[in-house]
Amino acid sequence: MTKLDARYWQSRYQEGHTPWDIGYPAPALLQYVEQLEDKSISILIPGAGFGHEAAWLYDHGFSHTWICEWAPSAVESFKMRHPNFPSEQILCQDFFSLTGLYNLILEQTFFSAIDPLNREDYARKCRQLLQMDGRLAGLLFAHPFETPGPPFGATRVQYEQLFSAFFSQVSLRDCIDSIKPREGRELFLEARP
Repeated sequence: MTKLDARYWQSRYQEGHTPWDIGYPAPALLQYVEQLEDKSISILIPGAGFGHEAAWLYDHGFSHTWICEWAPSAVESFKMRHPNFPSEQILCQDFFSLTGLYNLILEQTFFSAIDPLNREDYARKCRQLLQMDGRLAGLLFAHPFETPGPPFGATRVQYEQLFSAFFSQVSLRDCIDSIKPREGRELFLEARP
């Protein structure tokens, strides 16, 4: 299998081969964050890509939004398109090397890009990065894929088993606000320590 490292993702962005990027914030994620009352919370978006959700959050008063992205091309594109976004909140590095604590980790296509062998490491790292009253929330593909990934999917039961090993409360529901090509193919996850 191809090594899914920084070099791999950088080449995808340089080639313009980014089918996961929908060009705007995912409606299901916007609906989720719009119900948050405390805009002072710290939010991390791992594997943020072009950062559509991060820009929206920042522009709507969530000033403590952080992005983490491996691919320098995606980071530079984000900086050019959003020059007012604080540069210290743009992390061009490996998610698994992050430190700090956040109130919310927002998941959008990053988990599906990780080699399935590293999924436990992802769940463990998210738990490490969350405040005690924090949460991990976002979208997951609701089924395995027949073709080699990325993306990689899984079943609801597999997700429940994985996240329940690291979080005390795990909720997975059918996503009703998916974009058209993903309708009926996504779950919405919310997990709390």
